[in-house]
Amino acid sequence: MVAISGQRPSGKFVNHKALKEGWTYISTSDGMVIGVKVSVTKVVKLQSPDGAPMLNPDGTPAYYIMSTNVLRTLTREEWEEVKREELPE
Repeated sequence: MVAISGQRPSGKFVNHKALKEGWTYISTSDGMVIGVKVSVTKVVKLQSPDGAPMLNPDGTPAYYIMSTNVLRTLTREEWEEVKREELPE
């Protein structure tokens, strides 16, 4: 599917719930750690102009999501604590 910039795709909003969420942590050259998590806010099942479901090239239904990024900035000391609490070995 090709989206036209500035236009919302046509479709039907569908209910959703997060089954698993997680953080991605990146290290910056200034010694900080940034955590990023995507939070999906809305899900749209795409439809063609005649109302039929749009399909991906592999035949599965096509969806459009609206999301926001959640950020957290950590010092190296805070990162060490997160690793101990959230990332057990």
